[in-house]
Amino acid sequence: MLVPQQAVDEQARLTILASLGILDSPRIEEIDRITRMAARQFQAKAVVVSLIDAERQWFLSQTGLNINQSPRDTSFCGHTILGSDPLIVRDARLDLRFHDNPLVAGDPHIVFYAGCALYSKEGVALGSFCLLDDQVRGWSDEDQQTLLDMTALVQSYILHLENRQYTATVEDNLAKSEALFEQTFAHAAVGFSLVALDWRWLRINPQVCNMLGYAEYQLRACLLHDVTHADDVYAENILIPRLLSGEINSFSVEKLLQRANGCTLWVTLTASLVRNAAGEAHHYIVVISDITERKHIEQALYSLQGDLERRVAARTIELQVAMDQLHQEIAQRLTRERELTESKNRLRAITDNIPALICHVDASEQYTFVNHFHANWYGVEEEKVRGQQVRDVMGYATYQVIQPFIRQVLQGQTVSYEIELPEDSGHGTGGVLHTTLIPCDDVRNGYYGLSTDITEIKKLQAQLEFEANHDSLTGLPNRRAFQQSLIYAARQQEKADKDIALLFLDIDNFKAYNDTYGHEFGDLVLKFFGHTLRDNLRSQDIVARLAGDEFTVLLSHLGNTETDVSRICIDLIGAFGSIEKVAGIPVALSASIGVAVGRARQPLMPETLMAGADAAMYRAKQGGKGRYYLG
Repeated sequence: MLVPQQAVDEQARLTILASLGILDSPRIEEIDRITRMAARQFQAKAVVVSLIDAERQWFLSQTGLNINQSPRDTSFCGHTILGSDPLIVRDARLDLRFHDNPLVAGDPHIVFYAGCALYSKEGVALGSFCLLDDQVRGWSDEDQQTLLDMTALVQSYILHLENRQYTATVEDNLAKSEALFEQTFAHAAVGFSLVALDWRWLRINPQVCNMLGYAEYQLRACLLHDVTHADDVYAENILIPRLLSGEINSFSVEKLLQRANGCTLWVTLTASLVRNAAGEAHHYIVVISDITERKHIEQALYSLQGDLERRVAARTIELQVAMDQLHQEIAQRLTRERELTESKNRLRAITDNIPALICHVDASEQYTFVNHFHANWYGVEEEKVRGQQVRDVMGYATYQVIQPFIRQVLQGQTVSYEIELPEDSGHGTGGVLHTTLIPCDDVRNGYYGLSTDITEIKKLQAQLEFEANHDSLTGLPNRRAFQQSLIYAARQQEKADKDIALLFLDIDNFKAYNDTYGHEFGDLVLKFFGHTLRDNLRSQDIVARLAGDEFTVLLSHLGNTETDVSRICIDLIGAFGSIEKVAGIPVALSASIGVAVGRARQPLMPETLMAGADAAMYRAKQGGKGRYYLG
């Protein structure tokens, strides 16, 4: 069973249904007539007007069924509202959407379904008008048009309900607006009135009467101009034509009005024009605010202003003298500050462009200054470094290493050190720094730090050392490195309790590979030979390439010397013989091995051991190659 999805306007439908108030309402005879007529017209088992709620479908009208609602998940109409065309299911038992639906498998045993969506006036699908039958039925274009026509009848009633609901809402809002206007008009804190185009009073709120001291009937018998002071009768005449022409929407003027008791009243009069539906001027809305108290305060302020101006003039002369002196001091200070700023900027420009890490740390080990290179190297913004402790920026492990140097510089000593920061330390990109710490003239002010990144120099030194001691082709130690290892082993042998052995290896028929396939192939053979040699020896054994196709091996910590040496030589000869191809070219790789032994607790000369192994190698070659000889 396929559960119908929610429509994109799901919330809009639920809102409209709630506003109409037709869910769970009594039966509507006008719609019942349509469902009965449809049942007779189509000879259908049931006809339903279904409204889709959040979790159910509720039947506004139905004939042929004895229920008023059913779950939405099993409803056919839930699918109908998702499309714009009628949903026709000729045999639900064969439809993948409905074949295992409880309404198909059980009562009312729906086989045929035809439904059309019912829409609100906004176009939101509210439900459907549908036919149900327990038999397979034919369906013609005429049947579909009849279903659409009957759906239109039901929908027209729903639209009528919407219009009636909308009208009721508008009337209610209008009544509330009128009531609110009357309350506002009657209780407004300012004078509020409607005035005709000839400035006759039309409506007056109580506040106008209270301000002027007239009863409402007295004001209605006169014009607004009649209660205006003689000096202000024409104050607004220049603005009225602009208001009538539409040039302005309203105007405000300050006027002097005449109260009923003969006293005057200062007001702000604001007028705006109201036009009728034809756009013709109809009347004015006039708002009157009492500003008499404000005017009295203004007059009092004007009287004080003259005295204040005189006092200000005298005080200004005194202040001018003081200001002249102050300006001179400020100018001098600005000059000194500008010179100091320029000096700081020059120093900053110099430090930021020096390829070195420069910083100042106070006596409490807080950074007060770092240059741009320092911040970039540690990957921390300059503003975030200042004020931080050295241990927080450098990291605990690094700080433990440099803490003794910091202690010395804070005691007044200049110190230098090198430190390596790994890439995974969480500080900068890693590398090696050479740092000099210089104490300030007063050690209470801390110290300066100058660091240079010597990572590349260290790498170059390491590379040079490696190249000086290793064969560039095979990566094995070269003659120089091997001789140093042999000299060291010879010195230790007088105290050692184990024998050592020196193997001298020469590749058999190596010249033939060079002559036949070229020197590049010969280099590949040398690489294969060197890797095979290294892979088939113990981790403590030292392997080296002396020159050309000559290799040596220094075996140490031998238990049963002759047995161990023989086993190692046999394993190596077997390993070389197992190499059948190099770079796809068939080879028969073998070597002649000469062995010389250095006995434990006996003096040993490196030259003698080398000569013995070399002589033994030649004895092996004379014996047929591909074999070893223990001298």
